[in-house]
Amino acid sequence: MKHCLLKIIFRLQKLLLWLSYRACRLLPTFARKPVTWVVGVDETAGLLGNIAAALPSAYSVKLGGSAYHDFAYDFALPQRRRHAWLTGLQRLVYGPLLLGWLLNRAEGFIFIWSTGFLKEGVDQREFEFSFIRDCGKKLVCYFVGNDIRSPALTRALGARLGFDVSSVYDDQAAPIRAAAGYEAEKKRVAEIAERYAGLIFNPPVDQTSYLQGPTAPFIYFLAESKFQRNPEKFADPAPPRIVHAPSSPFIKGTPLVRAAIARLRHEGYRFEYIELIGVPNQRVWDELRLARIVLNEFYAFMPGVFGVEAMASYCALVTSADATIETSLPPDSNQAWLVTRPWAVYDNLKRLLDQPQLQLEYAEAGYRWAERHAAFAASSQELLRQLEKA
Repeated sequence: MKHCLLKIIFRLQKLLLWLSYRACRLLPTFARKPVTWVVGVDETAGLLGNIAAALPSAYSVKLGGSAYHDFAYDFALPQRRRHAWLTGLQRLVYGPLLLGWLLNRAEGFIFIWSTGFLKEGVDQREFEFSFIRDCGKKLVCYFVGNDIRSPALTRALGARLGFDVSSVYDDQAAPIRAAAGYEAEKKRVAEIAERYAGLIFNPPVDQTSYLQGPTAPFIYFLAESKFQRNPEKFADPAPPRIVHAPSSPFIKGTPLVRAAIARLRHEGYRFEYIELIGVPNQRVWDELRLARIVLNEFYAFMPGVFGVEAMASYCALVTSADATIETSLPPDSNQAWLVTRPWAVYDNLKRLLDQPQLQLEYAEAGYRWAERHAAFAASSQELLRQLEKA
């Protein structure tokens, strides 16, 4: 019954898309103001808003995703917590109508995450991509994590490296990710992306996948106003502030962090530990301004957006990110933070607490790295350079 209902919904969406596309072609030119890129459709770590802001004459569409970022999207579907079903119903209707309208205006589409304008699903994604390409538009995929990551291939990577990686805990947090159907879906997502996309952004090791061809490196975007070089906070005689802000505590290594914090407190170390979960992005920035040490994540090979925000806030970053493994990272990366395997969280945090000067050295190195590789102006130029290949 459910399968039949989904098929009916998909057919209705295809009809709405076709009607919208054909009807909007009849509109006068002034009503179809051209745009370069449409960026959408689910906000993830601020990428949707930042990428749209980096591109001239772009159009941003937010149909879902993170509620912790405050961008002025060109179109944003209201998110209703109390009536989520109504938001879902609106998305089913607005999605195809928007796509049909924008196909008459845009030069290309940038998809962040594995969702689109039509109802989520691999078959829907293939139809959507093929429709866009049949209309002569460019198409770019920007993958950011479990939208493309293969659990099986990532576990195999961990076995070769000899330590736990993200998928080991992903599978436990969401058992569906260990299912054969989920793995097959990741393979299909990769096949569809390579068949239709002219350019794919994906870190090849951290997001190990079934993608076969070359990919563009992940680009971080931080507004220049977010950068704050503040060595004075390291001269404050107050106990150092340590911040950890996991988006998913189990997967990011929060139990390791809590164990290290508890042991150091038991040993008599004085510090203030702040753990932030499910808070607005501005609250995170407020805490980073005062922090000296930031504990990021410990099963990944990229620093993550939070890690880059920490470096821009002049904090000493402790994380498992490693440019000797994720070689798409800039070659100077391992000097910008304290590379920390899962079993070394306590040891490396203790090392920083024992050597305050080392905290300052990593804060300075991380800040310089963020300026070179994550500042908005430089990142925008790199994005434009990459998009020329699409």
